[in-house]
Amino acid sequence: MNILFLHQNFPGQFRHIAAYLAKQPGYQVVAIGKKNAPGLDGVRLIRYDLHREPSQQAHHYVRTLETGVLHGQAVARVLLKLKAKGFVPDVVIAHPGWGEALYVKDVFPHTKLISFFEFFYHPEGADCGFDPEFPVSFDDRTRIRSRNALHLMNLEACDIGISPTQWQKSLHPTAYHSKIEVIHEGIDTNTLRPDPDASFTLSNGVPCMPVSRL
Repeated sequence: MNILFLHQNFPGQFRHIAAYLAKQPGYQVVAIGKKNAPGLDGVRLIRYDLHREPSQQAHHYVRTLETGVLHGQAVARVLLKLKAKGFVPDVVIAHPGWGEALYVKDVFPHTKLISFFEFFYHPEGADCGFDPEFPVSFDDRTRIRSRNALHLMNLEACDIGISPTQWQKSLHPTAYHSKIEVIHEGIDTNTLRPDPDASFTLSNGVPCMPVSRL
């Protein structure tokens, strides 16, 4: 099976799943990331760069969309080269937030596209409009609505979406909820776990022994 990961900063959120799949017999795992992406041992990483920067003359409402289109074009060029060499992914797993997944289906129409939906912008109730010191202007509202155009295109293009939490899923339009599964990103319990040798102090000031010594 051929698996292709798309992430500007690969591996990003895909570190553990990419490493796992790369070790499976019969799996060929390839990734595409931007030129400064750190990469991952055992996974072939193809780096790309934009052929130009977004235009400073573009309306500021659509600058994010133009940036996404430029990223999508750059990745599409890499995909076309892979296709010409005979590599056709069975599954593409993408973080579409920068636009890299926009044209996957135009190059590989029969490939399943799984997209990671991290956020959908709102003028209130999320990352804006919660602090009276920084009220949301009308220009902010219309800019935020326009900014979501890229995310709506990504929602429409994918076969299935993934969000790490129910709250993140809930930010996306209700019409697409049936398309999004909630799958937690996971915690590496070999690294993030209680220290059995750590001591602590109770609220009354009484020190306690480390668990390993009890």
